Amino acid sequence: MVWGVFFSLLSLGFYAELRQGIMRLLSHLALCVATLLALPCWADDQGQAQFVDHCAACHGLHALGGNGPDIQGTTLNDVVISTRGMDQMPAIDLSDAERQAIAAYLMSLAPEIAAQKLRFEAQITR
Repeated sequence: MVWGVFFSLLSLGFYAELRQGIMRLLSHLALCVATLLALPCWADDQGQAQFVDHCAACHGLHALGGNGPDIQGTTLNDVVISTRGMDQMPAIDLSDAERQAIAAYLMSLAPEIAAQKLRFEAQITR
């Protein structure tokens, strides 16, 4: 009887540790999934494809600059102005949908910068 109680207590401790280990593993797994969902690789695939086709040669594969400037966080307004040749960049023949996709991709690369630019644009248009 004493041995039965002893082994029961041992097994309860084992299961408690196992349960804690599983909970720890699940919390780490949830953190990993949340991190992966926040990465730019989950951004709009169409926008990324359009960016690679039309912009990456000058602005770099990750929009950090090259021959052209760093454009991470660029808003739709900036994309429209730039791709229509209204600033230093030559005009590019893009549809409105392509411009929107590129802007969504660029904003996903640097959401903090995009949010600041959008607030600034909203203040200007008031």
